[in-house]
Amino acid sequence: MSEQAPLISLNKLTIRRSNRTVVSDLTFQLNSGECWAVIGPTGSGKTTFIQTLAGQFPAPPGALTRRAQTEFVSFKEESSRFSYSGYFYQQRYQATMSDERTDAGYTSTPSLRDFLQFTESPESTALLERLGLLPLLGRSFIKLSNGQTRKARIGKALMRHPSVLLLDNPFVGLDINFRAELTSWLGELINHGLTLVLITESDEIPPFSTHVAVLGKGKLRWAGPKEAYEPEYQKEAELIVPPVLQTQSQQIDFTEAFRLQNIIVCYGDTIILNDVNWVILAGERWALFGQNGAGKSVLLSLLYGDHPQAYANHVSVFGYRRGKSGESIWDVKRRIGFVSPELHLYFPQHLSVRQVALSGLADTLTPPNRVSSEAETDLASLLAYFDLTDTENRSFGTLSAGEQRLVLLVRAFLKNSPVLLLDEPFQAIDSRRVELARQLIDSFTGKTILFVTHNQNELPQSIDQIFMLIDNTRKLVD
Repeated sequence: MSEQAPLISLNKLTIRRSNRTVVSDLTFQLNSGECWAVIGPTGSGKTTFIQTLAGQFPAPPGALTRRAQTEFVSFKEESSRFSYSGYFYQQRYQATMSDERTDAGYTSTPSLRDFLQFTESPESTALLERLGLLPLLGRSFIKLSNGQTRKARIGKALMRHPSVLLLDNPFVGLDINFRAELTSWLGELINHGLTLVLITESDEIPPFSTHVAVLGKGKLRWAGPKEAYEPEYQKEAELIVPPVLQTQSQQIDFTEAFRLQNIIVCYGDTIILNDVNWVILAGERWALFGQNGAGKSVLLSLLYGDHPQAYANHVSVFGYRRGKSGESIWDVKRRIGFVSPELHLYFPQHLSVRQVALSGLADTLTPPNRVSSEAETDLASLLAYFDLTDTENRSFGTLSAGEQRLVLLVRAFLKNSPVLLLDEPFQAIDSRRVELARQLIDSFTGKTILFVTHNQNELPQSIDQIFMLIDNTRKLVD
């Protein structure tokens, strides 16, 4: 009996994007029933590799063969149903965006139901119930949390019954409970015949993986059965002294950075935050934890000035009540360095890395007209610190998700503001550069920092206070 043909095969395939070779000389076979964990440092070509398996790039004859229905789930899905380019970042928080259905049967923006193209059946209903998405079908897609959005993308792919599922960092942005559940669930699906390729970290290879592929600098460095994989010895990273920013730190002229008093945020009849009370003093460093959908990003949007319901609540920033003191949104933003998964999703892809980083000086999505010599020096130092110097003139959209997140971190740090709001800042970044970022954050003396993560191991050492946003009560507890 002849052997079964591979579902996908690559033969000495090279992919170029924007006149750059991203991956080269790829030879690879994916067979039925296999589960590949794809690992490698940030920018090594992992996402391009699985996009190639998905058939998203043109290939010369004989270089790519695909014999199976394949679904690809990425960090940022763009489609005819929904495109982030059709919206602006703050729009996801606007009170005018109702979650109610109109006479035509649609929300003012595509709902989760629309995004999924959901047709009710016992199977699809059970799938969404397991994902925790069933109660959210009527909600606007852009109002979902980062974790809920990732669940929706995975659910949408599974509803199409693919033979091969390709997942780009599926566990990023998911709370610890759903990470465990997704691991168990994917293991079940593999046992029922699903063939899987997923990008993950080298220390988080799932137990159900059968094979490992290691990428480095756009090349497939090693590929084979998991039991034959031997992690490379990681010598202790050389201590790199964090750069000292030349841009003068803004004056700390407040004793309270933020005060939230009896906060309530609702979308229609849905309560997102209920009776939240929290005071963050100048110089304090907090971690904020909570399950997907608990309201963490909405809470940060109140502090940062993006959410219009801040004006209907008692939100004080730098000692001034929002909407009562005459202080504008730009007065708030100029003293805060900010990064979040949502900002990442909506950021213009055509800008250069330099333009994206410098836009933080203007607190907009476009760079300022004039840049000080100190800011120029700091930009060069920060890019060099994160090994991004060679990307400065590349367009943001050609970078990997991890490289993009590093650039947005540089953007947040560049103006040397007295407050940092860092919402899951290390998503898709390799462990070496996470350690560099943690070291840099710890070097910032005197700053007030709020750090959101699902992984306590990511916390910089200087974060010494923790609040948990409890999903069932929507309250912050010590």
